[in-house]
Amino acid sequence: MEVWQIVVICILMIPLFLAANYFIVKKMAAERRSRDDRIDRAVSESVAASYADKDARYQTWPKYKAARKKRR
Repeated sequence: MEVWQIVVICILMIPLFLAANYFIVKKMAAERRSRDDRIDRAVSESVAASYADKDARYQTWPKYKAARKKRR
């Protein structure tokens, strides 16, 4: 093969690479979104369960405390 043929093949492969990259990134973003949603649901269920105890609702200390922001 000559150099110009290799260059033409590489140029023709660029759209294929961009299309594959698009679909891979789109799939990974959907998986991350679903994982984040599962984590959010699990945390909200845990917090709801900790506050659902009717006998302990008049306690003066909270069962759940949000994490503070880290100072840099």
